[in-house]
Amino acid sequence: MVDFKNLDGLDKVAILFKTLGNNLALQLFKGMSKEQIQKVRQRMAAINNIPFQVKKEILEEFYFSFVSEKFTPATEETKKPFEFLNNLTDEQVVYLIGTESPRIMALTIAQLSVERQVNVLQALDPTIQPKVVTEIGHLDDIPLEGVVSIANELKEKSAFIPRASEFKRGGGQNLAGILSQMRPKDEKRFLEHLEKEAPDIVQEVKRHYFSFEDLPKLPHDILSDVLKSVEASEIAYALKGQSEEIKELFINSLPQRTQIILEDEMELLEGPQPRRKVEAAQKLIVEKVRELEKEGRFRLEDFMEADFIE
Repeated sequence: MVDFKNLDGLDKVAILFKTLGNNLALQLFKGMSKEQIQKVRQRMAAINNIPFQVKKEILEEFYFSFVSEKFTPATEETKKPFEFLNNLTDEQVVYLIGTESPRIMALTIAQLSVERQVNVLQALDPTIQPKVVTEIGHLDDIPLEGVVSIANELKEKSAFIPRASEFKRGGGQNLAGILSQMRPKDEKRFLEHLEKEAPDIVQEVKRHYFSFEDLPKLPHDILSDVLKSVEASEIAYALKGQSEEIKELFINSLPQRTQIILEDEMELLEGPQPRRKVEAAQKLIVEKVRELEKEGRFRLEDFMEADFIE
């Protein structure tokens, strides 16, 4: 049984390192040489089954001696050493502590609101999560100066974290936007590829992706507003090769006078027409849909959902 009274200086430092964790202890003892650190680590390997009371006495001895040498009046920085975390997103906090020890992870997470603690903890490597949870339960043995020191180092490190506005992640919505700018045959080719190679991504893409074939999914009033903003000649081109059902839907979505004009335009386009003109007209109508969405008239995502409740 390890007895506090029989411990020498090296023993106490070795136990302190074991109690605080190697990374945290090294931050508190930055002046130690490599040879001294090696001796401490060798002694750490030899000391086992340390009673809680012994750890407590060593921490108290260290704390009071450390504070007596280093004490300075509390400043705003020491009163709220982790306040900088409020300016970071949960994702940035995960990035910040990703390479730290479970103990430092735990100390950092403990400074957040409960909701944020859960978000950050769940975002960590699943193999690390249990260790961090355990450490959170033992944070009361970290000296005040150690807390401030760690906070300052993390604050400096946080200055090098990319801000969310500095990069884009892609994702389904971004991919849908790319597809919408392609020629219809290229859109179809890429979608078919995604359905085979990444069906999970396709589901996300389809929530944001809108093509000419999706126009019948729009409510009557919205489709009507879209078509009213397009020249009848363009609608006539867009309807080349479409089913009678689609043609009838478009015609019935227009005012009576415009219906007559559209029917006249469609008669003028009897016979084959250049594919590029047909596809350009279809793209134009789809773009009008997206313009109305940007104006806040509706959300395309609401109409692209596969699951509806009557």
